[in-house]
Amino acid sequence: MTGVEMIKKLKKSGFTVIKVSKGSHYHMAKEDRYTIVPHHHKELGKGLYCQILSDAGLK
Repeated sequence: MTGVEMIKKLKKSGFTVIKVSKGSHYHMAKEDRYTIVPHHHKELGKGLYCQILSDAGLK
């Protein structure tokens, strides 16, 4: 899954974009959950993918 696909998945789960930092990293939040997703078209590494899902409470 790419960073762009992850951002779409999180938006469907109710997350909103709080800000976009330099380097195209999206800061996203939903209630008490918060995560940062790189806006890249490359595949996310397994560790980063799992960490984002864990931060988002989707895993």
